Amino acid sequence: MIGFDLSEHQEQIKAEAAEFAAKYITPRAAEIDKTDESPVDIWQAMSKAPFQYTGMNIPAAYKGQPRPILDQLIIIEEITAVGKSPVSTILLQITGLGTATVVNNASEALKKKYLPVVASGQKMGAYGLTEPGTGSDAAALKCKARRDGDVYVIDGRKRYISFAHESAYIIVFAQTESTGENRGISAFIVPAATPGFRVVERVSCMGLKGHQDEELEFKACRIPAENLIGEEGKGLSYALRSLDQTRTTLNAGFIGLARACVEESVSYAKARKTFGKELYHRQSLSFPLAEVAAKIDAARLMNFKAGWLHDRGEKHTVETAKAKTLATRVMLEAVDLAVEIHGGFGCTTRHIVERYYRDARIWSFAQGTPEMMDYLISRDLFGKYDL
Repeated sequence: MIGFDLSEHQEQIKAEAAEFAAKYITPRAAEIDKTDESPVDIWQAMSKAPFQYTGMNIPAAYKGQPRPILDQLIIIEEITAVGKSPVSTILLQITGLGTATVVNNASEALKKKYLPVVASGQKMGAYGLTEPGTGSDAAALKCKARRDGDVYVIDGRKRYISFAHESAYIIVFAQTESTGENRGISAFIVPAATPGFRVVERVSCMGLKGHQDEELEFKACRIPAENLIGEEGKGLSYALRSLDQTRTTLNAGFIGLARACVEESVSYAKARKTFGKELYHRQSLSFPLAEVAAKIDAARLMNFKAGWLHDRGEKHTVETAKAKTLATRVMLEAVDLAVEIHGGFGCTTRHIVERYYRDARIWSFAQGTPEMMDYLISRDLFGKYDL
């Protein structure tokens, strides 16, 4: 049977997420945007009972509080919509990105050493895939790792790495050989205190303040050979598997921000009058809002399907790509319309939609552009082909 009602448990976690966002995030949202400082205190609050969001991707054996992906989608959408600060949602995203490859592929020793640190809220784990010259083409990495006895030596750079300065370790994807089906990419855990590793630069961006763009340098970083995650040469498949999982939760954030835009627009359209009538009487504004509301529901249902497949242990690359395409475009449509409805006021810092616009514009590129999602979908339609 197909059902669309949330269970009693899911209604409860939805209410808890809204409570968390209203208490810890909403009062700080404007300040975070103004100061551009990472809200580490919010991350730490996420680790406390009854929420324990920092452990929701981590098995109980490693001090985690594991939750099904469907539950995570509900939590993340609510936190984004109510919290009014997507950077706090990215804190939750790091919980997945910084642990999924470890949970799925690392040795028992690595899991025991690093996962409890994230689950407890002590430190984050960063995910180092993107490089200065490599984005969508993840297989073209230049960062290299060579074996030297009982250690690996890593050299290279990474870019657009979230919260590396607050992380206990970085999951680094690097070239270990030039041949093979997976193009010789391997995955490693590099502790943040490793000599030769440093955060080169934190670049402030137009939106998602408090996150920042971090560029990392690895210069003759020597790490124990046992810090190799899984098997040498299989890192790219590990990375893509992790992204399938974390894109679903990212989509939930996009949907939450789109929902926040609609709620703000409806509130403004009810209060603002022109020519003796409230704005919502103008069909040129109310009808586009109605269409966005319908698209939000469609994106959520598509994303729930991807999450449902994940929880069943089934492959969902295409379903997640479809959901991300829908969620990204409805988020951008929603913020554009919200500014339009607010008129000139929507371009001033007096109205929150100005911040939403900046946040959405940069956030839309995270974990794969809409065009790359279209490519994944089209490959499913036509079979594998070169770009």
